[in-house]
Amino acid sequence: MAQSRLRALTDKQVQALVKTTSVGGVPGLECCVSPTGTKAWRLLYRVAGDPTHKRRSLGLGRYPIVGLADARRRATLALRNASDGKDPKHEREAGGRKCALSVEAAVAAYLEWCANNNSVATNNDKKSFFKKHFLNLHSRTPLVSVSRKDVSAILDNLNDRPARRRSAYSYLRHFFQWAAEREFIDTNPCLVIKTPKTVPARERVLTDDEIRSLWTGASVLSIMARLQLMTAQRIGSIGRMKWDDLDLKCKIWNIPAHDMKSAKSHAVPLSDRAVSLLSNWPRLPGPHVFGVGSDGAKAFNGRSKGMMRMRESGIASDWRLHDLRRTAVTLAQRGGAGIDEIKALTQHKVAGVIGVYARHTYEMEQRSVVELIEKQIWNILAQVEEQSVRVGVPAE
Repeated sequence: MAQSRLRALTDKQVQALVKTTSVGGVPGLECCVSPTGTKAWRLLYRVAGDPTHKRRSLGLGRYPIVGLADARRRATLALRNASDGKDPKHEREAGGRKCALSVEAAVAAYLEWCANNNSVATNNDKKSFFKKHFLNLHSRTPLVSVSRKDVSAILDNLNDRPARRRSAYSYLRHFFQWAAEREFIDTNPCLVIKTPKTVPARERVLTDDEIRSLWTGASVLSIMARLQLMTAQRIGSIGRMKWDDLDLKCKIWNIPAHDMKSAKSHAVPLSDRAVSLLSNWPRLPGPHVFGVGSDGAKAFNGRSKGMMRMRESGIASDWRLHDLRRTAVTLAQRGGAGIDEIKALTQHKVAGVIGVYARHTYEMEQRSVVELIEKQIWNILAQVEEQSVRVGVPAE
């Protein structure tokens, strides 16, 4: 008899079954009865668009653990997938894989993908964010269980750090989109969360007294900070600086493309005092200039603790390391450097159509900017010596 003509059985009738029988109500739904009397649900179906027209079967659970009404509901959903050209058995297996995938495993796979698609600086920042703000809360949580509420809670914890909150939103949105594209999750929970407002540009620039104070420090981070001020480069790039990147004879620091935020290699001119600082810096067996460990094999990564110690010792106040880059640019402007030369040194893009066509590298001009910055710094440091001479105190 055709399925459409089958009389829909009741639960009481299903209890009385002694052989495999179509129960009606949903085409292809059967109650299978084993020789021992155990009952289980089975759905027979075909997938739309399948050229083989093969009849397939899908188990829907044991009776009475799965009741008649629930079995019909499950069968209806499965047939809906089949009519859309999706094999419900494959969909269920994919759903099982989704449930099994933990946040920790998903983040590890995502960061591995990022390593081949992001700059080192961006990837390191992502690693830091996920470790501190995501994995510490949800490492063993199934990825599919992370909700919009969970994401909002992470962002709310960063309300006092608006710039970090905005980058966190960007990282999480991209991570969940990556996961959705690979069918690890069905939807991106960030899509229904409002994008954080753009953070006003920070304007903090070190005063002359703060620059002089910086030159009194002897810690590794203090030396790195001085080099950052002299070169106008990012502190992360300085922390990852390798001896092989340096040509001290030609006074050039070659930053590889993978270590640049712009993903383009950058030849940074070094001033005489920067070369002197690096020439006199102790060299460990490892590749990094400011390496950690007894052999310097790993790049410097102690910026947070280093800044804390600098503040405790009075060398640093409320300024941040990135403020040194802004201060370097300000010193260059004070010395008369042009904006195009400064952009070339800091590797900031030239806006508009001009940026597309302009290909001048400003190599000589960049060196002039570095020399102007150095001159401004040493004018500031010399003021202490002049004051000391006036009051009869020997300069240090």
